[in-house]
Amino acid sequence: MAEAAVQVFGFGRPGFVIIVLVMLGVGSWLGELILGAVNKGQIGAMLKTVTTIVAILSMLTVAWQLLEKFFDFTSGKM
Repeated sequence: MAEAAVQVFGFGRPGFVIIVLVMLGVGSWLGELILGAVNKGQIGAMLKTVTTIVAILSMLTVAWQLLEKFFDFTSGKM
């Protein structure tokens, strides 16, 4: 069971990105909530923007890896 979890959620695997996205979402939400409560809403908005950019970059990285694997498969390298 642990081997299967490593294959899916290990570093550099698609499941790892899912975990990162969930953690970014929760962290962004909590950070924005706390910063809004202490009247630092502008910093909270910047935090949300940064976490959104990081999430998009994470998804682009996985999409690039999947495209590379697809093109390797179609060209017969796999």
